[in-house]
Amino acid sequence: MDGQGRLAQQYRSWIAQQQLEGCTLEENDSGGFTLSGDLVQGWVGFYDIDDSCIVELRLERTLDGEPAFFLHFELEDLERAKELFGEMAAVLHQMSHREVRHVLLCCTVGMTTTYFSMKLNEVAQALGVDYDFTAKSIEVAKQEGSNFAAVLLAPQVGHQRKAVVEALPGTPVLEIPGKVFGAYDATAALRLVMEALSGSRVSSERVELRSVRTYDTTKRVLAVSYVHREDEPTLAYRVLDRGTVALSGLLIRRSFDIRTLEDLASTLRVEGWRMEDFDAIGVAVPSIVDDGVVIEERDGEELRFELRERLEQMWNNTVYLDFSATAAAVGCYVSQDAYENVVFHAQAVGRVEAEEGYVVSGVPVIGRHGRSGHLGNVARGFALSMPVEDAAWRVTGMRELVARHVETLACTIAPDVVYVWCDLLPDMDELRDELLKTLHADAVPELVAISDYDEHVLLGELSLCLRRIAKA
Repeated sequence: MDGQGRLAQQYRSWIAQQQLEGCTLEENDSGGFTLSGDLVQGWVGFYDIDDSCIVELRLERTLDGEPAFFLHFELEDLERAKELFGEMAAVLHQMSHREVRHVLLCCTVGMTTTYFSMKLNEVAQALGVDYDFTAKSIEVAKQEGSNFAAVLLAPQVGHQRKAVVEALPGTPVLEIPGKVFGAYDATAALRLVMEALSGSRVSSERVELRSVRTYDTTKRVLAVSYVHREDEPTLAYRVLDRGTVALSGLLIRRSFDIRTLEDLASTLRVEGWRMEDFDAIGVAVPSIVDDGVVIEERDGEELRFELRERLEQMWNNTVYLDFSATAAAVGCYVSQDAYENVVFHAQAVGRVEAEEGYVVSGVPVIGRHGRSGHLGNVARGFALSMPVEDAAWRVTGMRELVARHVETLACTIAPDVVYVWCDLLPDMDELRDELLKTLHADAVPELVAISDYDEHVLLGELSLCLRRIAKA
């Protein structure tokens, strides 16, 4: 028996002696091991390839067969091999102790919510969060809702919320906003549930009411936010009419081009508004904005679009362009009185690149050629416990990823507060614990999780427009 053969035998003998909580471990006919549990199944395989012994460690979720741990390595160091098995065992332990939160989604008879519940389950599965959604009628909800972690009401039965709350004391009862349900925005609905159950929801109504005092009540302003929802381009818009929010809405398209903005003008016209009626129009985009020119990177090259000039010609009005994260930071700033130095950090699931907006001493920071807050590939230089591409899809990895960004902020502009928009990080206490590994407690800024990205962008864009009108 050669050296790797002896190592393989020693490794097999060691594995056979391991005790795995909540899971049985048995040798199989292939010379490896099979792991069986209620929530997870797994395998340890040994393969002889080109005179080398390759070990496979694999875990899958029993519910849907999705991989939870998957690793191949050449067996050269027994102690290292034991460590890798220990990492798999740690994942197994974590999965075995997870509590799946069951949420009831209901409408009149349960039919219109069935498809939405399917989308919610798909998004929960993709994000790796333990939520399960079931669609039933409103009457069933009143009888069986106490068996669920939360109850979600479709807009058409929202008027019955009081009756459901009375029938289910102690069970969170949430109404899905009409714009979320109408757009089948499962990500936003899931975020709503996660924040409600973690106690971190921010009231968008409070945000608007507290900031109304900053508006010039003689002006009419239109704010537009271009965002992505589940890979679908979306325009969120809001009309401020002399201090009062007169209109809000969404436009969802399969693709985004100048015609989408033409559609916005048509939509507003139906509502009784012409583009010429506004004192200013503000448009927030997720791109570099340099004096009205939008700059995008494609295939390593920078493309420049004279978007402001095009829009002003099309709409016959003054148009301001802003970076979305900057507008969101302004929205966070004007929504409260406690902090003067504010950072908004956006980290989308699956994306290594993050975006940030800054308000320092009450003034938004734009930076040279509008490049402030465009973090690009900075995160690829971070030292994480896993590849940065994997971190962007995992809760633990995302926590490390965002923490590295906040550490940099704490050591540079030292903000009073960082508002974090990230579906995988609803719990700011966990992020704070990660930061305390490297920062003194006094250096850690206040951390606030927000879900209503559009709300803060639109609020900030309205404020930026009014600020510019006042300066003019």
